[in-house]
Amino acid sequence: MFRVLCLFAAFKAGILLDSGMLFPQESSSREVKELNGLWAFRADRSPTRNQGFQRAWYKSRLAETGPVIDIPVPSSYNDVTQDPNLRDFIGWVWYEREVVVPARWISDGKTRVVLRVESAHYYSIVWVNGVKVTEHEGGHLPFEADIDGLLREDPTTTTCRITIAVNNTLDLHTLPPGSIQYMKDRTMYPEGFFVQNTNFDFFNYAGIHRSVLLYTTPKAYVDDITVVTDFLDSTGLVRYNVSIQGATLVTLKVTLIDKDGHCVVSSNDTSGVLKVVDVKLWWPYLMHENPGYLYSLEVRLNAADGTSTYEDVYSLPVGIRTVKVTKNQFLINNKPFYFHGVNKHEDSDIRGKGFDWPLVVKDFNLMKWLGANSFRTSHYPYAEEILQMCDRHGIVVIDESPGVGIKDIRSFENASLTHHLEVMDELVRRDKNHPSVVMWSVANEPAAEMPPAGFYFQLPMWMSSV
Repeated sequence: MFRVLCLFAAFKAGILLDSGMLFPQESSSREVKELNGLWAFRADRSPTRNQGFQRAWYKSRLAETGPVIDIPVPSSYNDVTQDPNLRDFIGWVWYEREVVVPARWISDGKTRVVLRVESAHYYSIVWVNGVKVTEHEGGHLPFEADIDGLLREDPTTTTCRITIAVNNTLDLHTLPPGSIQYMKDRTMYPEGFFVQNTNFDFFNYAGIHRSVLLYTTPKAYVDDITVVTDFLDSTGLVRYNVSIQGATLVTLKVTLIDKDGHCVVSSNDTSGVLKVVDVKLWWPYLMHENPGYLYSLEVRLNAADGTSTYEDVYSLPVGIRTVKVTKNQFLINNKPFYFHGVNKHEDSDIRGKGFDWPLVVKDFNLMKWLGANSFRTSHYPYAEEILQMCDRHGIVVIDESPGVGIKDIRSFENASLTHHLEVMDELVRRDKNHPSVVMWSVANEPAAEMPPAGFYFQLPMWMSSV
């Protein structure tokens, strides 16, 4: 049943959250180092699942704490071994990889080094060289930490040890919610045996599901970009806002570039409206002979702090389109749009929810073969690379939060609402600029008939800005 609570994606100008979550990219000022591949892995099989913290596994090489196995990242750990206990494991698992950091990143004090995890399910804690650098609640969305200061504590070494502990336990206040049930029948179950109960109809895959990477920016850098697009007759309007970190006195050049590499319009302000003559609109697949047209918004920053100068360059794909809803129609660029599509999952054999480019490309070929123009990210946010594909191919997206299986009245309590709002903030922060995203799905088939649901789904705070 397709019964969701949705909001269409039309933003007021100037919506900026505390910090940006721009997709890492290489440019003349930025580098990216992917850490995908085989990681050392160990599940904490102690009765309390807490031995790793009690014995501080993060303080030494994971192999020194006990037996480890190879696990690929990205992937779910559930299906890559022949161990049935690992397939259904609930609790803390530990990942580790030693990484060689380019020496110039450490020696250059003007460089910021960021460790980013694109997705780990569900609760994650990250250490670098035994020092905790960040933690994050919730799967499916990225989180990151600046680690350059930590790396420079010992400039004689370029090797760092990254440890990530991940816990897939779901309770009444996680998103999605769940519950742990201890089995008390000693004729059937051993002491302390428990199972994870959920109210959704798909497997609760776990692990590091998307890329782990290091990337760099200058110390003064472009932190976030927000674009809101419109058009009037043949003139496109790109309302933009650029957020800068690390400097207060900067010079900026913002340039909109077409697909042929030509400058269309430029500005020297951190915010404003770019007017595009003879605009090429972003159209969905099968609605136009040239669907998915994208401009590139290049932001070039120059800054100085008295002793050093900085330059940062970031390019954001921009599709110029409008989204409107009338009493009986959904309009894209003022034309009726009909959702002919599917509800997808990221699941696949062996990989679980692990990101895999061949599978992504195959899915897009299948959708086009079906004549589909859209899909819903049931029932959680998908990898941003998938949304980038949608932008390029003109596939329309209903972008869904992990709010599936909200059936217990206790899952409408304040703790759940606070976390749900945080997840929606993270989702909007990541996906707000994708022209393919036309709607946010707040929840899938919640128990909306329960008395607390009315207040819960008013979604105060961030909703007032949409």
